[in-house]
Amino acid sequence: MYCVKCGVRLQDGVESCPLCRTPVWNPDAETEEKGYPDHYPHSHRESSLPIAAALTVIFAAAALVLLIVCLRLYGELSWGGYALCSLGLAYIIGILPAWFEDPLPEVFVPVDHAAALLAVLYVCLKTGGNWFLSFAFPVGIISGLLSTALICLLKYVKGGRLFILGGFLMVLGGASMLIELFEHITFGTPMFLWSLYSLVGFGLAGLFLLLARLIPPLRHGIEKRFFF
Repeated sequence: MYCVKCGVRLQDGVESCPLCRTPVWNPDAETEEKGYPDHYPHSHRESSLPIAAALTVIFAAAALVLLIVCLRLYGELSWGGYALCSLGLAYIIGILPAWFEDPLPEVFVPVDHAAALLAVLYVCLKTGGNWFLSFAFPVGIISGLLSTALICLLKYVKGGRLFILGGFLMVLGGASMLIELFEHITFGTPMFLWSLYSLVGFGLAGLFLLLARLIPPLRHGIEKRFFF
């Protein structure tokens, strides 16, 4: 039995589609009542602006209290700088998208990475470290580029999701070796302590998805099981 709206195969006994939540209609059921709705339900999204506004006020009040306490006790930000960075990062990642009716992940994911890099830069400068440009910055750029690319491909490329995910996993395995190289340059750690395991693991997983895309029974099984 399949969903009348999205075509996903349904298990016996379910009352609604696990993917689109459309009520199940079984034409073979012996009942005089209709097993399907007169019209499909429309998605309804309540406005998140009041919640976003309330949380903004709470975050602003917490930041102001932290600032006043640190200035009164120490005459400077001291540990409050780390707390303010954490508050700002949490606000950008968790609250800022709520101000928009339809937040675009391909926009907010790079923004989140940029905010995280700024917070890490502050920590690096406060602790007197020299690891930001040689390690944190390139790792953050790699993570941001890979995440944004995956989101854009899955969102805008029709079909071929197994190819996309398989290729992404293989690229991720290669990126892990690059990250370990930056770690080696910055901290002097030995090479190939963990990146080879990551390369092999992600590579095999990606290769499996690529092969599954070429084998129809395996592809259909994965697509139905994970709703691709």
